[in-house]
Amino acid sequence: MRKILTALACTSLVASSIVAATATSGGAASNATILTEETNVGQTFTNNFNPADYQSTSTQMSTNALSFEPLIIFNSLKADEWHPWLATSETLNSTGQVITFTMNPLATWSNGVPLTAQHVANEFNAMSNNASLNIFGLPTLAQPATYSGNKVTLTYATPQYSNEQAIGSVLIFPVAGDAGIPAASLITSGTVGLPNNKVIGNGPYLPTSYSGQMISYTYNTHWKLTPKPYVTGVNIPYYASNQAATQALVSHQLDWAGNDIPQITRTYVATDPAHNHYYYPAGSTVTLWFNLSPSAPHGQTSCLADPAFRKAISMAMNRKQLSQIGETGFEDPATSSSGLTPLQSAYLGPYKNDINVNGATSSQVSSFLIDAGYTLNSKGYFQVTKPKAVAATGLSAGTQCAFTIQDPVAYSDYAEDMQLISSQLKAVHINVSAQGVSTGQWNANIATHNFDAIIRWGAGGPNPYAQFENWLDDPANTGGSTNFGNYVDPQAQAALTQLAASRPGTPAFQANVNKLSAVISNNVPVAPILYGADWDVYSTTRFTGWVTEKNQYAYPGPAGNSLAYVVTKLKKS
Repeated sequence: MRKILTALACTSLVASSIVAATATSGGAASNATILTEETNVGQTFTNNFNPADYQSTSTQMSTNALSFEPLIIFNSLKADEWHPWLATSETLNSTGQVITFTMNPLATWSNGVPLTAQHVANEFNAMSNNASLNIFGLPTLAQPATYSGNKVTLTYATPQYSNEQAIGSVLIFPVAGDAGIPAASLITSGTVGLPNNKVIGNGPYLPTSYSGQMISYTYNTHWKLTPKPYVTGVNIPYYASNQAATQALVSHQLDWAGNDIPQITRTYVATDPAHNHYYYPAGSTVTLWFNLSPSAPHGQTSCLADPAFRKAISMAMNRKQLSQIGETGFEDPATSSSGLTPLQSAYLGPYKNDINVNGATSSQVSSFLIDAGYTLNSKGYFQVTKPKAVAATGLSAGTQCAFTIQDPVAYSDYAEDMQLISSQLKAVHINVSAQGVSTGQWNANIATHNFDAIIRWGAGGPNPYAQFENWLDDPANTGGSTNFGNYVDPQAQAALTQLAASRPGTPAFQANVNKLSAVISNNVPVAPILYGADWDVYSTTRFTGWVTEKNQYAYPGPAGNSLAYVVTKLKKS
């Protein structure tokens, strides 16, 4: 999911940035049963492992699922494939409004207390009553969750056929009222830190050691869902740069990483073809995500409040160039303005191949913006001029449109993409700047809506609902944990609710997909750019059992809800 590129030719950069990381990860590589993995570079480690906190280290490093497990594990690579986990089953009633989970009798907290149906009901009630806990973007319960024996019952006001996967994928963590859990380990808010020594989870690994350079997870002896795994621990080293992470891969200091490596066959695979491998399936849609909240830094000049201006930006981007240069050919250009992925191609309807991947010409963009009420100023950039643009932007006539794209310098492909987009848009007279920031600052700015536009991956999977919910769900429903651009549209919200209530494959489902596709295409809260890869670089030097193109049993990279599922399937090489 995280985006990391490298340039092995920059040996001086490699040498300077890898010193600390090599020193801390060398011991891990020498221990036969400790897996060393990396998902994100440049992220400052803080001692916060709160799974409901968007800015916690475990969330940003995508390691929550090592300690806090989902009820059901759904395979993002294959429709209708799932694996029982904390729950053995998930069933919907005839109306789709009542969901029942049957708990796995082997599910246990890491302090030895059985994980019960009551614990799960408590969490769903807590999320429904406290938006800061609802990092999963779930709808509010129609009535409190109930439990009886080993069964948990959730009742919603509307059917949840298309939301079944999201509900089953919730990570279970301890909340107020959970018997047998110390108060210091309860998750009471999405904004309160949880230090590693207070984590009581239900997964196979716990964060037992923390420093600014290394996080170490060790085996939870109370884990019962699988036989004792071969992997006895997981180490997460800190890497300040993409060069350091890639050098660690090449030198086998890393077993597993979420990296996009340019010329990977030559720079990684060829250095040890017997053991070095990668698998990059398309998993989500990367978009240029616009901030439509009042806190946007350049809200008084950006013109981004106008859907027509946002559409002009989408028209102008040369996605083929972004694919070939920024993503070195490993992410294809988006071809549908709906934002739907190739895995969701059956639902494209009238939005199939409606994007010109080479971008519109300057004259085409100019004609479109002039019709929308903009003209060129003396500096050669578009400005608000006519009442139509004044009304759409809320800006005064004469305001020059200008905004900034912000992304981490550590995500070298995104850094390249934002520079390319800035150049492409300036070439058609739209004034856009590129701002590189640290990974930690970027995540903090996303959480507080302190950006104009960002390049960011989206949700994935075979069901379009996850994509649309990520972009369009009213932030009031989710505590702002998914719809980072703060786009609010009652009609889109109604269509999203109706989509959740529709069975996939039915005419009603397609009709609602079309409504939401129209919102993305016409109002452009996000502009689809690329079909984002599930970056997965792995070595079989010490472990086998990885997800591969021939064995697509789970999300392949070191991230997501299936993280522990993959780790517990690894065997000695």
